[in-house]
Amino acid sequence: MEISDWISTFMALIATASAIITYVVYRTSTDPEVIIYVDTDKKRPSFVNLIIKNIGNGPAENIVFETSRPLPSKAFGIEEPKDMPSLMKSGPIVDGIPYMAPNQSMVITWGQYGGLKKYIGKKSIVVTAKYKRANSKLSFSKNTSSSQLFIEAFGETDISDFNWDKQLVEELKNTNKQLHKIEGKLSVTSASES
Repeated sequence: MEISDWISTFMALIATASAIITYVVYRTSTDPEVIIYVDTDKKRPSFVNLIIKNIGNGPAENIVFETSRPLPSKAFGIEEPKDMPSLMKSGPIVDGIPYMAPNQSMVITWGQYGGLKKYIGKKSIVVTAKYKRANSKLSFSKNTSSSQLFIEAFGETDISDFNWDKQLVEELKNTNKQLHKIEGKLSVTSASES
């Protein structure tokens, strides 16, 4: 083999590697990625939400979920309740989701710390999402992503009420009541002086 043959082979390898890298970059910029995670509700301080979100740049369809063990449903109670919460029997995790646009999320009110801790304990629940890219011509292109649902880490988190607009409305109502009381007393005082 001459040097020109080696150079040609090397250039062909570089071109192939470049095409593969370009394809991988293209796919990562257009593929969906569906995740599921737990977070506190910022408007309802003691509630814990289960959030399903497509963080990818492409739409996902035919999304199904598999869990390492059944999920609880409506697991309420700030303190651990005596009874075990009921199991999730319906909703997007059980029934699946037909379509999720990029950046779309679904929020499920899952429960409160005590109720969820009673069921989940210290061991996470692994949820695997299986889906395909919407409008994909390839029927075999299935995507999967795994998430861990945990509750123990929320034990010492701040659950202050950050619902400032609701608090402001309540304060305005209280101020309005006080003004009506003052107005009533002023009108009684002015009537007795006349």
